[in-house]
Amino acid sequence: MCSSERSCRRRLRNNLKLAGTQKLGNCEGTTQNSPQRWAIRLAVSGDLRFISHLDMMRLIRLVAARAQLPLRYSQGFNPHPILSLPCARPVGIASQDELLMLSLDGPIEPELLLARLNSHAPRGLRFFQAFGHKASRTPKTRQCRYELNVCPERLGQVGRRLGELHARDRWPVERHTTSRGRSPTTRQIDLKPLISNITLQDGLLRVTLVPKGDLWARPGEVLRLLDLDARVDLAEMVRTAVECEI
Repeated sequence: MCSSERSCRRRLRNNLKLAGTQKLGNCEGTTQNSPQRWAIRLAVSGDLRFISHLDMMRLIRLVAARAQLPLRYSQGFNPHPILSLPCARPVGIASQDELLMLSLDGPIEPELLLARLNSHAPRGLRFFQAFGHKASRTPKTRQCRYELNVCPERLGQVGRRLGELHARDRWPVERHTTSRGRSPTTRQIDLKPLISNITLQDGLLRVTLVPKGDLWARPGEVLRLLDLDARVDLAEMVRTAVECEI
């Protein structure tokens, strides 16, 4: 990790404070017919793309609390707001379309919900769509789409590499996994069944990832497969869509 990225993430993490556990009452401008479980679309850009999934969850809790939304809390000794991001965004990647599931104790109009969230969101976080979600289960992600602008000097290299890959039956990469308290492990992953589409047109690389059970390809692995830089190019990649079974 480069020093600028490390300092950026440290600065963002230091600025995140957990929202208090005090439950908030119903906000103004509500109606009794609105749903209490919401699916909310949001975008992440700028320095915020470098924060982790857990830090993003903390940030959204803080934004929702400051927006004085009627948050629904879990039961037990350590209550916390009921919200989730079903598809974790890879650190370093900006996103035009993330899905947030949020539960409220009181009803609210979707326009007011978005206005309150955006009025307290930091630069780089934007909420742009909200609709009711009746199902109690968390939506299952079906596919994620990514884009990367390839510099002209490497277009020939990437194009040739794609041609080679399409002629092969397997796209193996080494996956390195580290867990706290355990020794690092390495295993081979075949990316071909995990990538439903990959194209290069007019300098734009488009990649669609799909799961196989609980297994997903990682964007950095796709870049390494194409002989691109899994660190530098990853920071230029953008997630353009997350499609879920809602």
